[in-house]
Order: sequence, then C-alpha cells, then structure tokens
Amino acid sequence: MKSLFEHRSGRIIALGRLILASVFLIALWADPGQPTRGSAWGYVPIATYLLFSIILMVIAMKSWWWDHRLAWPVLGLDILAFLAAVFVTESVNSDFTSPFLAFFSFVMLTATIRWDWRVTAAAGLLVTMLYLLVGFGISLAAADFDVFRLGRRFAYMLLLLLILVWFGLQRREQHIERFSDAPDPSAGLLPPLEGALAFAIEQCGASAGALAWSDSEEPGIELRTMAIRSPGGSLDPSVLNSDRALGDKVRLFSADRCRSLRASSRGRPIASGQELKEPLADRLGIGEALALPFTGGAGRGEIIISGIAGMCADHVMIGQLVAREVQAAFDRHAAMVLTHETALARSRDALARDLHDNVAQSLAGAALRLEGLRKSIRAGNDPDAEILQLKEALRAEQKEVRGMIDRLRYSEQVIPVINLPASITRLVTELSVNWGVTIDFEPEGAIELPATLAYEVSNLVREAVANAVRHGSAQAIRVGLRRETDWITIAINDNGSGFSTGTGAEAPRSIRERVARHGGTFAVQTGTSGTQLKIGLPMGEAA
Repeated sequence: MKSLFEHRSGRIIALGRLILASVFLIALWADPGQPTRGSAWGYVPIATYLLFSIILMVIAMKSWWWDHRLAWPVLGLDILAFLAAVFVTESVNSDFTSPFLAFFSFVMLTATIRWDWRVTAAAGLLVTMLYLLVGFGISLAAADFDVFRLGRRFAYMLLLLLILVWFGLQRREQHIERFSDAPDPSAGLLPPLEGALAFAIEQCGASAGALAWSDSEEPGIELRTMAIRSPGGSLDPSVLNSDRALGDKVRLFSADRCRSLRASSRGRPIASGQELKEPLADRLGIGEALALPFTGGAGRGEIIISGIAGMCADHVMIGQLVAREVQAAFDRHAAMVLTHETALARSRDALARDLHDNVAQSLAGAALRLEGLRKSIRAGNDPDAEILQLKEALRAEQKEVRGMIDRLRYSEQVIPVINLPASITRLVTELSVNWGVTIDFEPEGAIELPATLAYEVSNLVREAVANAVRHGSAQAIRVGLRRETDWITIAINDNGSGFSTGTGAEAPRSIRERVARHGGTFAVQTGTSGTQLKIGLPMGEAA
C-alpha cells in the first residue's frame, strides 16, 4: 500500500475523487427525498462523475504524463460536479444531505496539493461565486430554497477557503533522508559517486540508475551505474561531452514519446511535448527516467533514475530534494579535500623548515668541523678529542631527528612542559662547539613552555646561529630571552658582515616563515657591523 501511494499525489487525488463520487451516489440513492430536483435525471450528473472518476483513477495508475496534463481540465470537472451536486440536492430540508462542504473541501485540497496557494485562492473564490449564482438561481426558480442557509454556507466556504490558503502557504515540501556520506578525502579526489547514486535510487524508489560526473578541471566524465547493462568508468569527451550530455533542470521524461515534465523556477513541474535530446540516457539505453542534474563544488553531474514504480509528477519535486542533498554532499567533499590538501601543504612546509633549520644546518656544521679536523690532522695534532666531540654532536643530532620523526608519527595526547632557558643553554653550548663560535646566552627569569613551542624557539635559535656563521662569518653571537606578559621575545645579535645583497629582502626566509606560522613578529637589521634579529612569539600558540 505504501509503494502505491507514497509520493504519488495524483493517485491519492484520483482515489479520493472515486470514493467521494461513490459515497455520494449511494447516499443519493438511499435517501427517499433525493434528488430534490430532476427526479431520475438527477442521478445522471453524479453517475457520469463517478464514471469519469474511474477513468481518471486508471489514468493516474498508468500514465504520469496524462495525469499531469489533465490536471486543469479535471479541476474544472470537479467544480462542475460540485455545482451539479448542489443543484440536484439543495432544498429547505437538505441541510445534512447537501454535499457542498465535502465537494468544496475536495476541490480546494486538490488545488493545494497539485499547485500552490495562489491556485487554491483563485479556485476557491471562483467556486464560491458560482455557488452563490447557483443558489440565487434556484431561489428565483423555485420556492423550496432557504436563502439564509445560502448565506451561512457562503460564510463557511470563505472560512474554509481562508484556512486552506493558509495551509498552502505553510505547506512544507516533501521530506527525504539526509545524504551524509563523507569518505576520507585522502583516499582520492573523486566525490562519493557510488554512494550518491545508491542514495538517489533508494529515495526515489527506483531499481536502477547511473551517475555522470564532470570535474571542472578534467575534460572527461566519470560514469557509475547500478543495475544497468552499460558499464561505468572514465569516458573520453569524444564519447560523451559534458556540455551536451548533462542537463540543467530536474525532469521526468519519456524520450520515446517526446514527453517531459521539467521543474519550473518555483519547483513545480511544467509539461513539454517537444523533441527530447538525452545523450546520457541514450547511451545507457534508457527511454523513460527521472534526471537529476546538480552542481558540486568542483564540477557538475547528473543522475539518471529508472525503474520507478508509479512514476508521476511528484517525483520532479522529490528529485529536486535528492539533487539538493547530493549537491550539498559533493560541496562538503570538495571542502574536505581542500582542507586536506591545505593541511598537507602546511605539513610539507613545516617539515621542510624543520629539515632546513635542524638537519641541514647540523650537517653543515659537521662538515665545517670535519674540515677543521682535516687541517688539524695535517698539522700533526692529535684528533681523538675532536673526533669524540664530533661523535657526541652527531649523536645529539640523531636524537633530535628521532624526536622529529616521533612528532610526525605520533600525536601527543599530553604535551609536556619544558624549561626553556635550560633547554636553550644546552643548545647554545652544542652550537658553540659545532660552529666554532662564542655564544653568550642571557635569559631573563624562569620561562616554561609547551614542548611544541619550545621546539620552535630552539629551531629559530639554531637557524639564526647557522646564518650568522655561514652567511656573515660571525665569531661572536649573543642570544637574549625574556618573557613579556603572554609573549616570548628572542633577541639575537652577531658581529658578522650581515646578509649579502643576493639573499633578497625576505632573508632570512626560513625564520620569517616559521615566525609567521605562529602569528609572531619579526624584525631584522643587518649591515657590515653585524646583524640583529628580534623575534616575538605568542605563548598561547603551541602548534
């Protein structure tokens, strides 16, 4: 029963009309005082209406096209049946026999379901005025008529019309389930094609379908099918061109009969009998289907749904909801992919900075010490002490690299707190030996930071010392560290020759990028008498 009438308003209206006509004809036959006028001929309009009701029920069950195309003429038929029923039953003693309220309600609800409140209001006013004309005509032609009842019913009709117009204004569109398929964007750049197709088929009560997706940056079409002989896969533009194959409106079509119902700007179906061009459906071998075009964040696509039992105009509105859900899911996927790619880019940049400031500079320092060791050996000096120091330095660097790998591999649940002056003291002692320079460290007070931020400060000091020696040939470096409210200030001065003109205005680049990533401040003054760096980092940033 659910599959027969769910999302099929045409069938519900046809069934309601059939029941109304049948019950009224039986009631008219069972009442000895009816019909009031026309004698036996009074049964003719109601019996004719019942016959038409049977025919319209068959049409609603068999043809979505004619059910939609006959909607307006049938509305006129319902109004005529209402007036005929009032005419043959209205009398002084027929207050409870007259079907005016049931017929009027049916006509108004039909207009509300099929169209909108505007049609309901227009039809209601028309029927009310015609009812007044028929009532006054009867009162002028016969004495057996209650004019006061006419006025009372006129007020009832206006009240019911007002309620039904309000109902039409407040009526919400049909509901479907949410499509919440959100795959891992790292698995691929394609949106959830198979999931979207399965969702559309389920929501429309179909048995088969296909989804074509055209990425805005790729020339071809990705095709996915379900319960269709034509296989899916990647299609070349020469096989199926997205500009011609994908439509722009939700539509119910029968290509063989050149019939279609297309969604209007208000979402209501509009009939068209023009020749159809459905390249995607033709390739799939589908003659009658529901087409759901949509635009995603990274392209556009179309879903073709076939095998819908009892397909009707309601599916145009349902299709718009399905297309909207799929479009929203594809937009979410595009946003997730963009976020994922941005995170990867940031991770690559951070890794590149760490390798440059840590590993690359340590290797450069080791190379410099090896060169000094070579010269010392040539001079006949004992290299054992220097080799032991170099060995310890390499072990320390190995420990740093392993710590970097652990930070990349594992996400720390609890970030430890580091005593920053003690950590930098060890670092500058190591750097002083590695680079063969004098480094004075001048911390002001005790400073404790999360390990992640302390790691960043260490890399900034490491890079600044390496730059001072390699680019400025500095021999003495002074590092200052102090806390200013919620900021850490690092001041690094050297007696080198400064940056060369070829390094550019953004030098030192690595330090600038690292500071900018943490929302800090950076100032540099460089010249032949040395370089001064002043760095500020917010303590709240621990990324």
